[in-house]
Amino acid sequence: MAYQKRRSATLEKAQARLNGLRSVHAEMDLGNGLTLRDYAALIATSDTRLQAQNLALSEADRTRIEFAETEAALSTLSSRILSAVAAMYGKDSKEYEMAGGKPPSTYKRSKKQAATTSSTTPQNGDTASTNGAAMNGAQAATSVH
Repeated sequence: MAYQKRRSATLEKAQARLNGLRSVHAEMDLGNGLTLRDYAALIATSDTRLQAQNLALSEADRTRIEFAETEAALSTLSSRILSAVAAMYGKDSKEYEMAGGKPPSTYKRSKKQAATTSSTTPQNGDTASTNGAAMNGAQAATSVH
């Protein structure tokens, strides 16, 4: 996502005010250092800095996109190199492990998968004891009332 370019409502309002004041008197001097020339100079400085900030945001967008492309290329090359090491030395080799691969001999089955398969298949007599426990719980609940 691109960075949002900034705009300034204050700057826009000041530019509109300057145009209005210039229509009254082009070289207005209100005393105490309040001149249209100083006002216009500060507006111009603000506009220049706003443009510089928006340019910097555009540059940041460009470098972010370039980095993402380079990172994707690096990830692809890393994967290809690891595959080449596996093809040359095998996935259970020390070289594969040193290159950052995880040897298949270190894989572990998840306990969750093993637990669900054993609990769904009742063993001899398990169904009666399970039903009996449920029955006792139901009887206990009715005897409380």
